[in-house]
Amino acid sequence: MNILNITCGENVVILRTDAKDGPAVPRFVNGRDGLRLRWELSREGDTAAGKKYAEDLDFPPACADPYPKADSKKGLQVAMIEDAVKLGVKHAAQNVCIGDFMRPADECADPVRFTHDGREYVFDGDHVRSFDERLKTLSDHGILVTLILLNSKRWQKDTSKALYGALLHPDFLPFMNEPDVHLSAFNMTTDEGIRYYCAFIAFLAGRYMKPDADGTYPHGRAVGMIVSNEVNSQWIWGNAGHKTVGEYMAEYTLAMRLAWQTAASAWRDARVYISLDHFWTGSQKPAEDTKYYGSRPVLEELSRRAREEGEFPWNVAAHPYPEDLRFPDFWNDRSATDDNDTYRVTFKNLTVLRDFLYREENLYRGERRRIILSEQGFNSHFTPESEILQACAYGRAYRICMEIPEIDSFILHAHTDNWQEFGLNLGLWRRKKDGPELDAPKPIYDVFRMIDQKDESGKYHWERY
Repeated sequence: MNILNITCGENVVILRTDAKDGPAVPRFVNGRDGLRLRWELSREGDTAAGKKYAEDLDFPPACADPYPKADSKKGLQVAMIEDAVKLGVKHAAQNVCIGDFMRPADECADPVRFTHDGREYVFDGDHVRSFDERLKTLSDHGILVTLILLNSKRWQKDTSKALYGALLHPDFLPFMNEPDVHLSAFNMTTDEGIRYYCAFIAFLAGRYMKPDADGTYPHGRAVGMIVSNEVNSQWIWGNAGHKTVGEYMAEYTLAMRLAWQTAASAWRDARVYISLDHFWTGSQKPAEDTKYYGSRPVLEELSRRAREEGEFPWNVAAHPYPEDLRFPDFWNDRSATDDNDTYRVTFKNLTVLRDFLYREENLYRGERRRIILSEQGFNSHFTPESEILQACAYGRAYRICMEIPEIDSFILHAHTDNWQEFGLNLGLWRRKKDGPELDAPKPIYDVFRMIDQKDESGKYHWERY
């Protein structure tokens, strides 16, 4: 007879099980979802080392459809949907900020009430329906959309001050007005923070990943979730205050796990991703090692913690920008070498990431993790020569993606030049020099449009590069 202790905050519930294939735990305990609780196994006074989360979800999800296959890897961070359809885009990434969706009822003109794990939560109905319209338009055109989960003091709107304690990380709060701090980590430090986060995930998964009885997605369809943004540079893009990489990843691994467990309850094949920039063993500011980390130590911590605390199917959303974002010729990157100790991983040495994930300790039950390239682009400088180089860089990068089968999508940033983006011009569309208005498509526009098509000889255009 096995005795299992469920630990959640100060509450401990003792259960017994005679499962022959390992300990089985109930889905619901004292009104709480057992998916989000850690379990400790003991027998006759002896306790197994460490508490673990459930690894196998032995219950029927709301949707068991397989992960959809796209016709190509071509993706775009879409600004103009009609133009994206014309370009033949197959993948997109869409930001969703928890503070835009969740609000107190008295701050919503049209509150949407949602019950999860025994509690009621309120979502802003106007914002939800606006997002529905955009997501449905994208997915109805056959575009596979991955959601980027963000947490900010302000994104499209101000996060409610009444929810600061629940939503924002407590160690982010002292730094949230600093100009180089853009996003908070999700609050994994309190039961209240975890409850709100899981309700957010459950709402998104139930609305955008679970079809109606007729098999349709009335609000649009999403196929995955990226948890935060470029978390190895957490000080800027997922701030949890000063943390060692181990301390930070203890919380972030939990956020990823909870996203997978919660989303999988709605759809078995929902995918979750860690977001990483192009630093590998290096970091944005190596001397400030409680603010910035390399992607490799972050992945090593994630892999180790998943093995020790309960394995789950995490995947990688990488951003292999050139080493200097101002110049698109990544094949000349000096800090991107072919060994595992490389300072950066760019398109020049993208196989370093691939080979790391091929290692036995990083596999998921013998299977390789999936990779999406969810944000990266190539700059131009308002000269014909630089715009041709930008187009060439995209073509060469696309070919590299085609040679790595685990890469499912290459989502280009950006659709249009953004005059507020640190002086960069990463778009398919050129902006005017003196303002944000668009001028005309650049050479990269036609390369992008044709990249996954065959020419008159029957070869794909990406094979030219």
